[in-house]
Amino acid sequence: MIDLIVQKKPPAGLRPALRASLEAVMAHFEVQEREVTVVLVGDRAIRALKLEHWGEDATTDVLSFPAWEPGDPFVPPILGDIIISLDTAGRQAQARGHSLTREVALLASHGMAHLVGHDHPHADGLGFEEGAAGPEWKVFHDAWNAARTALPDGI
Repeated sequence: MIDLIVQKKPPAGLRPALRASLEAVMAHFEVQEREVTVVLVGDRAIRALKLEHWGEDATTDVLSFPAWEPGDPFVPPILGDIIISLDTAGRQAQARGHSLTREVALLASHGMAHLVGHDHPHADGLGFEEGAAGPEWKVFHDAWNAARTALPDGI
């Protein structure tokens, strides 16, 4: 189950596309019976969260807050929260030449990979980039591939 909380209004069509793509990612990770909360915010809110939890006073595209410790054999019913800045996602979408909906789906797939216990080295530039290579990125690319298959045509 996906609990979608909107603190910043997304464009029409983003919500159902996000749900469909994230459900595909959850099925990919075999956690579709679990719950996740996705919160769509603006730069000010995500900057405040990053400062509060990471000590960094800067905006970002996506933050993940797992509700459990990866490796713990007990996986709770709620995996955690994914926070996405629509402002940053919009800038990244424009730089990448695709829609905001596609960028938010990409960021949600990335956040879900973190919620199920995966991490990666720091990436400069746009953050998660489709071109980031290496074995530590494979799980993120696989998650994005699962998400992409569920996006409507033309997104």
